[in-house]
Amino acid sequence: MPSQEAVSTPRGMRDLKPGEMRMRERMLESIRRVFKLYGFAPLETPALESWEVLSAKGAGGSEILNETYNFEDKGGRRVGMRYDLTVPLARFIAMNPNTPLPFKRYQIGAVWRYGDVARGRLREFWQADVDIVGSESMLADAEVVACAVDVFKALGFKEFTVRLNDRKILSAMVKFAGIESAKVDDAFRAIDKLEKIGKEKVFEELSQRGIERKAGEKLMELLSLNGAADEMLDKCEKLIGSVKEGKEGIAEMRELISYLGKMGAEKNLKVDFSLARGMEYYTGPIFEVFFSEGIGSLAGGGRYDRMIGLFLGKEIPATGISFGIERIAEVIGDMKEDGEERSAFIASVDDSLRDETLKVASRFRETGIAAVIDLRKRSLAKQLNYANSLGMPYVVIIGKEEMRQGKVKLRDFRSGEEKLLGVEECIEVIKNG
Repeated sequence: MPSQEAVSTPRGMRDLKPGEMRMRERMLESIRRVFKLYGFAPLETPALESWEVLSAKGAGGSEILNETYNFEDKGGRRVGMRYDLTVPLARFIAMNPNTPLPFKRYQIGAVWRYGDVARGRLREFWQADVDIVGSESMLADAEVVACAVDVFKALGFKEFTVRLNDRKILSAMVKFAGIESAKVDDAFRAIDKLEKIGKEKVFEELSQRGIERKAGEKLMELLSLNGAADEMLDKCEKLIGSVKEGKEGIAEMRELISYLGKMGAEKNLKVDFSLARGMEYYTGPIFEVFFSEGIGSLAGGGRYDRMIGLFLGKEIPATGISFGIERIAEVIGDMKEDGEERSAFIASVDDSLRDETLKVASRFRETGIAAVIDLRKRSLAKQLNYANSLGMPYVVIIGKEEMRQGKVKLRDFRSGEEKLLGVEECIEVIKNG
């Protein structure tokens, strides 16, 4: 017999119980519906990728590679479990170079990273991604951000913020602060931790990476600019507009924000020059969705015009966003399950009514109502207890006297109300309930 430790999930991985899965399925269906409204097509890729793909320079970066599950298969080939859904997309495009462009795809699935385990941070977690491959236009980035806004509205979020920045603006700020080109990525990695570890710790990290305090302070001053979007971009332009990358980044941001205004998404936008995003492959606009302080981002992405070229040999522009399903599920977990499936438990007073129970259950299923019956010949009281433990909203009780009248009892577990109705009447009540 396996030990108690063996009869458990690996650290950082977990089972999803039926109640959690029902909520997750509803959530994913809402997300898929919005993805399809924007014309994104589904794609599935393997959980395993070759190590050469996952470790390609400029793909995930050294920090993520250190967290990647990898091993040699029985044929001696080194493979790894995907750590995101973006690198597999780049590999897919390289394998299918005749794919009509722009290619708009969505993918929902598990990814794996062997990192520290904490609340909201697992080693197996789900992502839902949308990406547009083959368009340089800021309109593609606007579609991705507008899609994200509509996803969170569809999930019932009333208040959330989409923070926007541009890696070109960040690059210009780093240069303006006097940080040498060789340390730009080091500066980005430190900036990316600003919200998590605070300003002083970022100064320490910059110092550890060989960046002088004076340069760090100048950079922090630029990152701290605030105000309305136009005001912030105007201030930024005065400071770094003479730097080529800064000028390009500001122009991209203005165009992106203009498109989003026309798409009705401006209410949720906030320009944030301290937003860095950890991935090394971003080349233009970057964005993250936040719900409230202390929770972290619920979705994030940006433009990555060079990554596909790592696999294909020629650059193809791309942009996309990834939704963190675990974190979103955690936030909405306490919301009322208004969208739960219409369902009922079909109970009988005794087992002699088994045939009638099966007929009623079949009729319910024909009309789209989930029907559960007892499979253990239990007493009515035990059937009702079982139905209650399943969280069933309704119970249909079949009794001999009621059947003689062509009726059944319908009990609403939520209100405790009980009615004597015909089977078709029960169906109408449940469908409208």
